Amino acid sequence: MLLIFVCIEAYNFYSLSSEKLFAENYTAYELTTTRSENDSAGSKIEKAYREKNYGEVIKLNTNSVLSIKDVFLTGMSYLETNDLSKAISNFQVVIADLKDQKNSVMKDAAEYYLALAYLKNSDYDQAIELMAAIHDNSSHLYKAKFSQKYIDKVKRLKWR
Repeated sequence: MLLIFVCIEAYNFYSLSSEKLFAENYTAYELTTTRSENDSAGSKIEKAYREKNYGEVIKLNTNSVLSIKDVFLTGMSYLETNDLSKAISNFQVVIADLKDQKNSVMKDAAEYYLALAYLKNSDYDQAIELMAAIHDNSSHLYKAKFSQKYIDKVKRLKWR
């Protein structure tokens, strides 16, 4: 029995990967409000993101002045296209800009996706730190996404 248990644990340890953990917890960000075509409040970046045209979102990012929501959506587009360093830097900008806001939906989302971007980029120390902070914050919207068991898996991944 002990040998079987050890073999199962060894298999679980060596089959663990950042890609698997990322996929286990990742869900694409969906914009919550819809706007009519006549509504000028919706940016071109929002429209391109709704259409899942991530390349266009990134292209529009270089050509315009961005709201904090546009910076976040650009970060999501970089995450979707697997450009992790640019996704990380965009999420960090959002968090820094909203650092004084206690209950910001955008800040919570940026922290969640930043933790996942760190994980996928193999920056385990930063990922663990941010995941633990989210898990320990009772008012964080994404608290349930990072259970202690999930954080322990990331720690084991770091040890490999």
